[in-house]
Amino acid sequence: MNAETNSGDRGPLRAQPGGIDEFDAAWQATVGSIAAARRQPGDGGAEAVGVTVLTGFLGSGKTTVLRRLLTEPAGLRIAAVVNDIGPVNIDAAALEGLHVASRTPDRVELTNGCACCALVDDLAETLEGLAGAQTSDAIVVEASGVADPATLALAVEGAAGCTLDGVVAVVDAQQLASQLSDPRVGPAVRRQIDVAHLVVLSKVDLAGGDEAAGLTDQLSLLAPGRMVVPAAHGRIDPRLLLGAALRGATFPSDAGEHPFEVATAVVTPARPWEAAEVARWFESSPPGLMRAKGWFPSSDGGCHEVQAVGRSWRIVPAASTHDPAIVLICSSQETVDGAAASLQQLG
Repeated sequence: MNAETNSGDRGPLRAQPGGIDEFDAAWQATVGSIAAARRQPGDGGAEAVGVTVLTGFLGSGKTTVLRRLLTEPAGLRIAAVVNDIGPVNIDAAALEGLHVASRTPDRVELTNGCACCALVDDLAETLEGLAGAQTSDAIVVEASGVADPATLALAVEGAAGCTLDGVVAVVDAQQLASQLSDPRVGPAVRRQIDVAHLVVLSKVDLAGGDEAAGLTDQLSLLAPGRMVVPAAHGRIDPRLLLGAALRGATFPSDAGEHPFEVATAVVTPARPWEAAEVARWFESSPPGLMRAKGWFPSSDGGCHEVQAVGRSWRIVPAASTHDPAIVLICSSQETVDGAAASLQQLG
């Protein structure tokens, strides 16, 4: 199989989205003050660390945005807190592929001063520990795909030593139209957009230029007063991503009133799989499979990563070896049990 297999890929845009030069001088003046505004005096004269909540529906590209931010932090020391769905934290494990200086079971230290850790029990407790260490200029919380960002934002505001820098919603340029028209998924996606101070339109490199422009206009109507930033390959200027609350929009306070429930299962391959065999499975995956991600051992002795959003999927050789596990996320327990049993038969 080729290095990358992806159903429905289209050519990249020629533009360079996500750069600060695309926005007018007024925005440039605003983002220029972010570094100073993000750290504010707290109780007893201590400095509060700014926390950004990174939200977005399943498969929107949040982890890609976070990975890019951690590898290109513009000189900032950034700590990331990753909250994933299911018993295996695939997103946190994926970030461990970055160049690291040291690693503990719950924390990865990067050589550029950034860090990543999995959410441990209580979010406020995790944030207070990071803030108390005084080793980070900013903290980013990557929410799970179905978490209510308003609930997380309120938890940030209640954490000692922390201040809410903003809520950033990542939306998938390939999936947004179908998601908004889905009566079950649409309200959750709209909620994430409505709560956000800043909206990132991801995967524009896989969408046509006219399509991306039309989606940007649509998002501007869904989120009036918010900046909509197009992003290819997850690249966003950190000065735009951090400090989103300074954009002036506010989020609703009715946290927890918009639950979205999904069912998950973990498939552990019993033997190495052929990448082509896995690809055929995803080509005809069961209806109701919303998201799949993880790693499987390949017959050539290597390890492959799989990422799927609905019927759009990608299989590539993994940058490093991971414990084999594929997390399936579906709309119901019956659906995920059937999908897991079907996929397990490959092994």
